[in-house]
Amino acid sequence: MGSEVGELARASVRQHILNTASDLFYREGIRSIGVDTIAEKAGVSKATLYRHFPTKDDLIVAYLEAQDHINWEHFDEAIARHEGSPKEQLLALIDATIELLEPGYHRGCHFLNALAEFSEEDHPVHLLAVEYNRAIKLRLSRLSQQAGVHDETLTDQLMLVINGALSSVPVYGFAGPAAQLKSIASHLIDLHLANVRKKL
Repeated sequence: MGSEVGELARASVRQHILNTASDLFYREGIRSIGVDTIAEKAGVSKATLYRHFPTKDDLIVAYLEAQDHINWEHFDEAIARHEGSPKEQLLALIDATIELLEPGYHRGCHFLNALAEFSEEDHPVHLLAVEYNRAIKLRLSRLSQQAGVHDETLTDQLMLVINGALSSVPVYGFAGPAAQLKSIASHLIDLHLANVRKKL
């Protein structure tokens, strides 16, 4: 019993450190926040932090992996509500992205921000951020194909407007260009589906 309590306590400390670091990384920038600041804000010693995360890179990777899980849980839930209708699933993925654009998300996309800070192509943080964007593109591509659009043009256009909306939030806020995401995406989807119907 004692060992179970000890494991739970360690997991709780680890999660607390990760939560603190995640908030700082997102709000202040990853490279600008040092381990000393994270330990201080979390109220733990550096030795405790390093026991759970041997390097800062380990902590950054854990931050992005956790955000990846949060985002995909959100996206998958939205898509699942429209099973059997690929067009509605595409729109649901757009809606789910828009739902992320709320005051707590004022610095835009965690993964685009990480890409901007880590340009080294072999860096684990860069690779994680690239993989997240590739996964979004793959899901859009599959849904587009299921809806009847078999080239990648629609997928590329949707990726462009999604990332454009996410990137615009820190500059223009939620009422700026980001507010046009749903209408542009809907127009693109309808346009491509209309072209498919013409060819039938």
